[in-house]
Parts: sequence; C-alpha cells; structure tokens
Amino acid sequence: MSTLNASTGYTPFHLHLGRTPHMLPPLTPDRIQAAHEDFPTNIANALEAIMSLKTDITDAHDALLASQVAQANAANAHRSNEPSFKIGDFVYLSTAHR
Repeated sequence: MSTLNASTGYTPFHLHLGRTPHMLPPLTPDRIQAAHEDFPTNIANALEAIMSLKTDITDAHDALLASQVAQANAANAHRSNEPSFKIGDFVYLSTAHR
C-alpha cells in the first residue's frame, strides 16, 4: 500500500490517481457495483474528480513548500556567521580537491 508522506500529507497513489486504493479487489457483485460507482461516469463527475485532484496536488505542493522552509530554518539555526575578509588578510587555502 502507499504510505502517507509526512511532508505532503498524502499518499503518492492518491496524488497520482485521486483516490485511495482498495485493500482487496471487489469479488462480490455488490462490491463490484460499489467499485463502479466510485469512478466518474459523466462529465460533471469527471470534472469534479479532476478539480478535487488538482486541489489535493496544490495542497501537497503547499505542504512541501512549508516543509522546505521549516527544514531550511532548522538547518540554518546551527550555522555560524560567515567570516569577513579584507584585502591584505592572510588565509589558508586547501588544494586537496584541485
């Protein structure tokens, strides 16, 4: 099964197909009918499903941006200030990766 992503709040399956997968395929006639009803059968239902999927993708994108900002803030909290150099200052340069 798809695992819920901590950053987006959605499963990859849901963002790709717009629905949550079933654990087992429907095997009885009642479950087959219910599975057919889950899928859009006319244009209005299809457009509604597309708009719902677009909204979910936008929400996931916003959640990723919020996670990116939070992770950058956490990483930058441990950084020190950059040293300031003036012309004429002596510095050591590493040539190990030339």
